[in-house]
Amino acid sequence: MRKIWLIFSQAATISLAALFVVTTLRPEWLGRQGTPGAQVIGLKEANSPETTPGQGAPGRLTSYNDAVRKAVPAVVNIFTSKAVKARRHPFANDPLFRQFFCDQMEQ
Repeated sequence: MRKIWLIFSQAATISLAALFVVTTLRPEWLGRQGTPGAQVIGLKEANSPETTPGQGAPGRLTSYNDAVRKAVPAVVNIFTSKAVKARRHPFANDPLFRQFFCDQMEQ
């Protein structure tokens, strides 16, 4: 009984994995384009009253002025400064260490 369950669970897992891969990479293979619950949404850009035919392509904004005016109150600039003390090497007080590396420690 255990062998049958193992074979069934492995077959179900492989089938679900194959269905996931096909659904993700090639959904047209499933032939579900005409399902009644599917909705197609079309996006159209609105023509901006600020653009004129002489300025750039029609329907494209040539300036980010309005967007910047709306976003400026939300922009925060924080400037900080900190004095950093130079760290000494932990072995700087060791006489044996200073004997061999004294010239490098002074730099």
